[in-house]
Amino acid sequence: MEKQLSWWEPGDLNGFFGLGTNVLVNLMILTTLLKYVIGIPDGVLFGTILPAIGLMLFLGNIYYALMARRLAEREGRNDVTALPSGPSVPHMFFVVFLVMLPIKVSTKSWEAAWAAGLIWVFVEGIVLFLGAFIGPTIRKLAPRAALLGTLAG
Repeated sequence: MEKQLSWWEPGDLNGFFGLGTNVLVNLMILTTLLKYVIGIPDGVLFGTILPAIGLMLFLGNIYYALMARRLAEREGRNDVTALPSGPSVPHMFFVVFLVMLPIKVSTKSWEAAWAAGLIWVFVEGIVLFLGAFIGPTIRKLAPRAALLGTLAG
């Protein structure tokens, strides 16, 4: 008899609030950096940027949850989890202080700094896309300990 897959397991509520709290704090940090370091006006920050991030978080996490569900169905497992999606604080500091701030200082324009940030994210997306094709090869060649090193901190 095949095991019935569920949409909710013990520990999921804990994970939900853990991810939610993490994302909330990360968004507060991002908002502070963009407002006070880069000088993005409130109308753009709260009217365009944060709603777009909210939509991305919703769609991205739904997509990952559906991918996890598909894997669970294919393998008949109830212990599959979705990869949480959301803004990363170290990445935020990198982009704000090493990409956007130098442009802001040299041009005195938050728009130019914002454009530099968008260009950075676009280039990063291309690198990630290309990495999807070489990732399986790297995974086969690299020792498991090397791949798990970033998780250890």
